[in-house]
Amino acid sequence: MTGSRPAWDAVFRGVPRAPYIPDAVWLDGVPLDRNTDSDQWNAAVLADVPLVTQMDDGTDSGDLIPTSSASMPSLVRLMLESLDPRTHHHVLEIGTGTGWSTALLATALTGGRVTSIEVDPLVAIQAQESLRSSGLAPTLLVGDGLQGHKEDAPYHRLIATMAVRRVPYVWVEQTAPGGVIVTPWGTAYNNSGLLRLFVDGNGTASGRFMGNVNFMWARSQRGPFDTREFVGDVIPDPDTARIRHTMTDPRPLREEHADFAIGLRLPEVEHRTFFGRGDRAEEFTVWYADGESWASIDYKPGVDSYEVNESGPRDLWREIEAAYDAWRAQGEPPREQHGVTVTRDGQWTWLDGPNGRVDVGPTPT
Repeated sequence: MTGSRPAWDAVFRGVPRAPYIPDAVWLDGVPLDRNTDSDQWNAAVLADVPLVTQMDDGTDSGDLIPTSSASMPSLVRLMLESLDPRTHHHVLEIGTGTGWSTALLATALTGGRVTSIEVDPLVAIQAQESLRSSGLAPTLLVGDGLQGHKEDAPYHRLIATMAVRRVPYVWVEQTAPGGVIVTPWGTAYNNSGLLRLFVDGNGTASGRFMGNVNFMWARSQRGPFDTREFVGDVIPDPDTARIRHTMTDPRPLREEHADFAIGLRLPEVEHRTFFGRGDRAEEFTVWYADGESWASIDYKPGVDSYEVNESGPRDLWREIEAAYDAWRAQGEPPREQHGVTVTRDGQWTWLDGPNGRVDVGPTPT
């Protein structure tokens, strides 16, 4: 059976975002309520911006950690076009969220089907109500999308709306040969890859990164430090550190492609950057930690030597320098020159350069 590509311009015109956005959202950390801030709410919904739709997994903990969101419309379109479904395809969506992308798929696949899984029951209920109100009836499930849904497999396409560190092999198993998987992907160090995998007939999926995205983690793959104060909790006593100096300027290491490449080599290390204020606004400190070891480097303008503080069994800063140097030795390839292969035995990252495929980082995981 053959089908055509959806007419995405018409689909997006016919499926506005507003009916799928909750009354209470956050834009850049600022709360907006449709009932009290209708003008600002409407402007935000119509804008090409992401909106946080849930904090703290829907609890009243008061931590104000974003746990569900509505992606910016241009990114939603990029992902759907990258998925490249045909109108007769059966698509599995991991992460229903607000239900807007589900509605776009359900409208586009005029001769196909959409199955969507949401891990959060409250989020799922709201999405279901919005979809039903719009007259759409995709298959909606509540559960762990990392397990897929084998009952309706195989799928022609699979798309995830949250980031993963490891692509579940069941996604590959449940995608038909010749199918496509699109998912945000990252490491503890760097969460910025949009990955498109092509599934072959031998149980392997492989493909490149397509751009810079930042999605919330799948809940079972969140980082160990996501909800913790980095300094004073993850790093309990900075005053006990070993102190030395380095000639390595920390600024180039923070550039997006360098940061991504370092993360491939040190995927379990997390880092945070803290900037000064007032007349010290150009200064910053970057902290790195793996749970046992930590390091920090201070940047101040106009100096040629930078203070490094470290503690623990690993020399984290030297490892970071080595990862950065390895990337530079490869010619500073961008994120999009890297890719991932997933097999039954695990996943690994690679660089497809002029000398062929070069494995990058720990393998397999």
